[in-house]
Amino acid sequence: MSIQLEPHSAPYKKILRQDWLAAPLLFFASALILSLVYLHYNWPGKWMSSTKPLSWNGAALTMSKGQGYSDQDKLVIKELTNQGIAVAALSPPAFQAKDYAAIRWSVSGVTPAVEMEFLWRTAENRVYVRPLVWAANTLEPLEMATDENWRGQILDLAIIVKGTLATPILVNDVSLESSSLPGALPNIVKQWFALDQWQATSINFVDGDAIHKNVPSVLAIAAIILLALILSLILALAKVVPLNIAMVWGMVLLGWFILDARWQANLFQQLKLTHQLFAGKTWEDKHLAVADNALFDFTRSVKAKLPTATGRILYFSDDVYSRRKGAYHFYPQNVLARNDLPPASQIKTGDYIALFAKKGVKYDRPHQLLMWGDNQSLKVDLLFWAEGNALFKVY
Repeated sequence: MSIQLEPHSAPYKKILRQDWLAAPLLFFASALILSLVYLHYNWPGKWMSSTKPLSWNGAALTMSKGQGYSDQDKLVIKELTNQGIAVAALSPPAFQAKDYAAIRWSVSGVTPAVEMEFLWRTAENRVYVRPLVWAANTLEPLEMATDENWRGQILDLAIIVKGTLATPILVNDVSLESSSLPGALPNIVKQWFALDQWQATSINFVDGDAIHKNVPSVLAIAAIILLALILSLILALAKVVPLNIAMVWGMVLLGWFILDARWQANLFQQLKLTHQLFAGKTWEDKHLAVADNALFDFTRSVKAKLPTATGRILYFSDDVYSRRKGAYHFYPQNVLARNDLPPASQIKTGDYIALFAKKGVKYDRPHQLLMWGDNQSLKVDLLFWAEGNALFKVY
């Protein structure tokens, strides 16, 4: 006796194809539903509007405080005032605040010792300020739609720089994102595929917080899979599509594949950037190609001024990162890195004092006096000076 399977093979294959087709369909339906729900509760502007985004290159800004100049569609902020501040302003044609939900500043050359703020002036001649947040080598877009002071007619925009400049700052451009969803959607999608530069978590996944996404990729995919499973259970109970383990695994593997593909794409972007920055360069040129190049250049210049056998190097900086990384560059010298200078009585003859991005310290060149704090002073020789950073020898 033989068993005939032919009459059942075609329906079986059809059901199997339906199961595997249902998995991606349910997955993307879940993604669409969650996206709409998220936008409904979180989108601050209008869903539909004819307002177009506005943008200006850095050269459109003018310096109202500090010193700078325009160079190839960029604004170069070269020096701060004696009060440690620079202001670059823009006076565009007046526009309504409600038409624009976010502002994005593109700035490069910023060190950790610098703070930045966004300033705007309304038609009522009121001025408001909000801090700008620096993350993953970019300034995060500033969401304005929920700010109660972002209202009425806007006349002026400005960026404020505070702190200590180790190197000039480049303002590349500034843009206002439309409050309408169609106008802002390309930027939203672009954020999801933006480069997440290499950091501690990069070996495992793309860190959504590092590239300014409210919902990290891993959490978003997990929520999509969960909703897709719930939808598949509902369809199974309604006897529309049978629920089986193959369909469940299909949705899980699809989410896994999307996360892995995104991770691989980010890895190739980082590889390309790394190649552009470091390929074919010497050890020193590689250090000069990264964001903290001013710190490396300073420590290199200081070490060139030091004799072979030195005493203590007292290294001071207001920025934690600059203190730690600078001390590393000074090794194997006997280096002591601190934030504030100690009383003058604790500093010995023959000590070297290195200052990088350090405020509150003055040098009286005619009298060769280094002064700080509460009437503290020392007789020193100036060995090196560049961009407000210096090396002194105590005598």
